[in-house]
Amino acid sequence: MNLTRPLPAFLVTACFCLGSLLPLSAQEASVYRRFSTRDGKAFYAVVVEKSSTSVTLKQQDGKKVTRTLRELSDPDQNFVRKWTKFKDDLLNNAEFSKLTVKEMLELRGYQSFEFDIEGNHIFVEGQVNGKAMRFMVDTGADTSLIHSGSAEEVALEMGPFNQEIFGVGGKAMAAVTVVPSIKLGDAVIEKRKLLATDLFRKGQYPKTYDVIFGADFLRELDAVISYREGRMFLKPDNINKPGAAKAEAEGKGDGKAEGKAAVKGEVKAEFRRWSLADGKSFTAALADKNEAESKALFRFQDGRLAPLDFDKLSETDRHLVEGWSKLRDDLAKQPEFRTLTVKELLELRNYQSFDYRLSGNHIVVDGTIKETKTRFLIDTGAHGCVLHLAFAQKAGLEIGPMTEKIYGIGGEAPAAKTMVPVMKIGESVIENREVTSADLFKDSQTLEGQGTYDAIFGADFLRELDTVISYKENRMFLRPEISDKAETPEKGAAPSKAKDPEKGEAAPAEK
Repeated sequence: MNLTRPLPAFLVTACFCLGSLLPLSAQEASVYRRFSTRDGKAFYAVVVEKSSTSVTLKQQDGKKVTRTLRELSDPDQNFVRKWTKFKDDLLNNAEFSKLTVKEMLELRGYQSFEFDIEGNHIFVEGQVNGKAMRFMVDTGADTSLIHSGSAEEVALEMGPFNQEIFGVGGKAMAAVTVVPSIKLGDAVIEKRKLLATDLFRKGQYPKTYDVIFGADFLRELDAVISYREGRMFLKPDNINKPGAAKAEAEGKGDGKAEGKAAVKGEVKAEFRRWSLADGKSFTAALADKNEAESKALFRFQDGRLAPLDFDKLSETDRHLVEGWSKLRDDLAKQPEFRTLTVKELLELRNYQSFDYRLSGNHIVVDGTIKETKTRFLIDTGAHGCVLHLAFAQKAGLEIGPMTEKIYGIGGEAPAAKTMVPVMKIGESVIENREVTSADLFKDSQTLEGQGTYDAIFGADFLRELDTVISYKENRMFLRPEISDKAETPEKGAAPSKAKDPEKGEAAPAEK
């Protein structure tokens, strides 16, 4: 039964109060910010409005003053230029402050799916040639790899095993193979060359996955990885062609790249058919709700508004209403929200962020260990933090005997427990931790990866710092409220180097 005609009594007589849902205005809720002038004077104020050359500020005494931008310090000029009333309203909205990374990014059009974390490694389910396979997501792998046994299961044609890949255990051989299709979530990657190799050394190690999903595909799909929520996100509108993200970033897109990658976006209609507990139905849009009174407010296609008790709805639709948020609904329709970057969204939620640089496809960031400048390779595929042995010696760290073992491409390698008194990355400080030191470039001293980093910042610390990695923006985000409890790293894995089948370049592909 369609209820878009005269409404039953229960839809028109119920009292509906929206007052409790109205947020404070941005002006009332704004937190005063410390501004500085060029001559060093400081004051606290909130931005009221701005032009291209000036800004109007409300001071703590309630007075409004207008200053030219050039009067302010350079950081404050930059802040004002990026300020919008919309972002200020979000910053001071209590409901927005509760949104998860998942909710924010999905409102921005990202699709997401959960990943499993086992031994600090990220695993997701996908398909190769229509067969279900398990992928390990590895930012430290420059090139994606497939286990040769898994390639045989789906009858992939492998070339001769004449490609050299290098890891902590030394050298291994690999073969170029063309994969007709790879599917991860709704992303489909077609007709790609991968390297096939025996990832588990002829049964020496238990087979726990089929494919290493490396940084080449993560960059292409504009991936975002969120450790706090255990989710990976892919951006639908930036992956129409392989290499599109990289070409766009470098200004080299020509639309002629081989193969394709596509993600299906979901379009949600504002009006939908709702079912009642008694089996009747009606078509309307959910306009608002009052949690305290368990009432929803529906807007019909002719513009009428009518409230309805939650328990009048079917069980499925009641759960949908209970999980619905007017803020999320409004944001999804807001053009300015759709333009916010991952950086802007997360910094509104008090994440600290910093640029990283790319070496090949690898994420490299600067930091310090003890008092020595350090280049970290950010590696989701490494269980724990691993230092290059020569660097650990140079930094004067306390290194134990080489009686430990770490494992990766090429097999196993000797390692030593190493005490790190203090490690800094961005504004995060990690103190008094036991990590592992090993020769990260065994048998590969002439390869490109040698010298580009000193240490692997592994998944143990990435998890602890609630890290978010955004490939499209080349940024890494850390939550300010980090855990002060250390998880003792187990034996870590070090990076290997895999030659790109297209370019013949060498690059770490850590397992």
